[in-house]
Amino acid sequence: MLLCGVLLAACSAPTAPKPAPMPTRAGGVEMLSMTVPRAFHAAARLANGKVLICGGTSEENAANALVSAELYEPESGSFVPTGDMSVAREEATATLLRNGTVLIAGGTTGTALHTTLASAELYDPATGAFRPTGSMTTARQDHTATLLPDGRVLITGGTSDGVHALATAEIYDPATGSFAPAGTMTVAREGHTATLMDDGHVLIAGGGHGDARGGYTVYASAEIFDPATGKFAAVLGHMVSARTGHVAVRLRDGRVLLAGGKTGNGRGESSAQKLFSLAPLDTAEVFDPRTGKFKAVGRMAKPHYLASATLLDDGTVLVAGGWRLKGPIVVGMRVAELFDPTTGTFSTVGPLQVGRLEGTATLLHNGQVLIAGGLDNQGGITATAELYDPATRNFIPRPFQRYQRRHNSAE
Repeated sequence: MLLCGVLLAACSAPTAPKPAPMPTRAGGVEMLSMTVPRAFHAAARLANGKVLICGGTSEENAANALVSAELYEPESGSFVPTGDMSVAREEATATLLRNGTVLIAGGTTGTALHTTLASAELYDPATGAFRPTGSMTTARQDHTATLLPDGRVLITGGTSDGVHALATAEIYDPATGSFAPAGTMTVAREGHTATLMDDGHVLIAGGGHGDARGGYTVYASAEIFDPATGKFAAVLGHMVSARTGHVAVRLRDGRVLLAGGKTGNGRGESSAQKLFSLAPLDTAEVFDPRTGKFKAVGRMAKPHYLASATLLDDGTVLVAGGWRLKGPIVVGMRVAELFDPTTGTFSTVGPLQVGRLEGTATLLHNGQVLIAGGLDNQGGITATAELYDPATRNFIPRPFQRYQRRHNSAE
């Protein structure tokens, strides 16, 4: 999200681009690694089971975005390059469309020039190439992108200048390859979540915005988008906690889990100071569409801000990594937790082999979760990746590790 990118730039001295590091080792095993280090990138699982990873940045001050993309191939357990995007992007969104292509929308070229992008493009797995599609009506970063039941994509909020949040929304129609305005939210939001519910409506929750007095206000409000009318309507009940930079996942029973983030009213002369003044959250809650109300659930073991959240095949939710301070430096955390909807409680798993902030988490066809890139527990941008294995509740440094260990022990 916007505030994290600003803070990283504030805490890091400008540095030259670094070459991809040699793969690290975990428990004597060489870790799986992407072709280049990436953070603030986008990822989407393709219909063929491969995972597209594109853009982001390899620079710790997020100065310049990457134009490159790559694929994770589960069958070989490796990353391979694919075609470059038409524009270098970080903090873009990636949405798998019904026709198998992936919509890449918006983002920024990086903090060096800080150009927010209105352009969008499509990745075609059949050709391994990206091609431009229609541009958004407004340049956006830190926005959300949600696939609707009819195959269109709802884009909400974000910021067009890296400072001021947007209240506008728009919809991408794959049939025409164009974007069109889709109403206005009740408030301008960035750092919010947008979750498709069982009835086809979209829950927009939390987030925040900067104000003219130099503060940052975090919302406890939520609203619902109705694709049939193209309008937003406020949810009468507020969240239990105001949240920005949180995670949200639709559960199997139709409720929506919201967890972590930060809360408060940030004050300070700089964006970094405003962010430091916000309090990280270890709390979580669920929204029930049947009642239109939010209800608190069990607390997490640690606060998770800018974490990843993945619905697993058994209906539990994996919350992994996030933001923590190591002295004056922002680094990724290794803590991971599992939410059980039947008990409403969290339990720790893992931990991650490498601390991760602003990486990606993608559910694979075999039920494992690919965790890739991000800022590590030293504050550097990592190329490493790892897999969460629900069967063992552990993170493994590379695929087929358990098979290799059994094979070696048999020898």
